[in-house]
Amino acid sequence: MAIKYQDNQAIFESIIYEDEVISFRDFLQDRAGSEVEFIFSECEDIHFSILQLVIAYKKNYECKYEFGTQQKIYEKFLKGFDISENNCN
Repeated sequence: MAIKYQDNQAIFESIIYEDEVISFRDFLQDRAGSEVEFIFSECEDIHFSILQLVIAYKKNYECKYEFGTQQKIYEKFLKGFDISENNCN
């Protein structure tokens, strides 16, 4: 598994494929209302379905991001996404 879970942290390593979406969704649902930290410092690439869950969580709850030194496309997406335009409620 390329996503490791530790308390309220999701640690993304290597390449994250769509087969991790169910376990990641369960992790987020178990922590609903809590601040979650997403650590992407060792992540090379990530499937869009996982990013959708991150954005959905960000819309409803507090979260923090930790990125590596080399900026990735998904980082630009996450930093630039305006949650006020996300009408998932």
